[in-house]
Amino acid sequence: MDTIQFIDQNYHRYHQKGYIFSDPVFFVHQFSHPFDQEAIALLASLLAYGNIKQILRSIENALSCIKKLTPQPHIFVKRLADPVFFNAAKDEFSGFKHRFNTGEDLVLFFRLLSLSWQKYGTLGAHFTRYLNQNDDHIECALSQLMSDFKKWATPFRPKSSFYFFLTSPVDGSCCKRWCMFLRWMGRKDDVDLGLWTKHGALAHTFQRNKYLKSSQLICPIDTHIGQISKKLKLTQRKNLNWKAAVEITGYFKKLKPEDPVSFDFSLSRAGILKTLGVKHDT
Repeated sequence: MDTIQFIDQNYHRYHQKGYIFSDPVFFVHQFSHPFDQEAIALLASLLAYGNIKQILRSIENALSCIKKLTPQPHIFVKRLADPVFFNAAKDEFSGFKHRFNTGEDLVLFFRLLSLSWQKYGTLGAHFTRYLNQNDDHIECALSQLMSDFKKWATPFRPKSSFYFFLTSPVDGSCCKRWCMFLRWMGRKDDVDLGLWTKHGALAHTFQRNKYLKSSQLICPIDTHIGQISKKLKLTQRKNLNWKAAVEITGYFKKLKPEDPVSFDFSLSRAGILKTLGVKHDT
């Protein structure tokens, strides 16, 4: 079987709604309000590092903390503008820990999201202000968004662990979690939500002719995609950095120019299902 056949076969086998239970995007699909979805997509993607079992458990724990404070995630985000509620949220999340990120890190990030919503309406409107329709990909817009967040975070004097949430192409990072989040926002099907696409549920909050195109997305490079990419020789780079992510996406773009990251979910699925101990077709 050649490379293209392998990629295509995996896509048709795994890129379907029946497998989202094994992915952080599962939690985003549990909500119908688009503001809830934007917020929970951020939560799920930011915590998507480490063992998949631990990731899913940590997302559940964070959601439990949110539900104790407010009935809906978007209300939680908006209320963080109130200093009293902000402190109450930090207290509620005080026992939360995901590897080296704390509950305080997470609450501060959502405080920054509340600032973004106050200033721009949605994070999508914020991000797409920096995205031009003729941009090949998301690098400049993502770098600028991270710059804004770092600037906004400074007065809060966050711990160094907080900045692990704010990876940027400028630093050479492959930005796996942000690229995954943007995949969820920038393409629409049974797996991804497409909230920031031209006809997405949040597009009405954007400036005119501002939206995210699936062709501009960069493939999220996790352990599974990294291993497969090296095995299939999709990149010659030893380090799976931003340049490697662009290079791997470039290969997929030859197969599907308008939707190169459509192969991401399916290619990583077999390895993830194996880690979860889920039996599946081989």
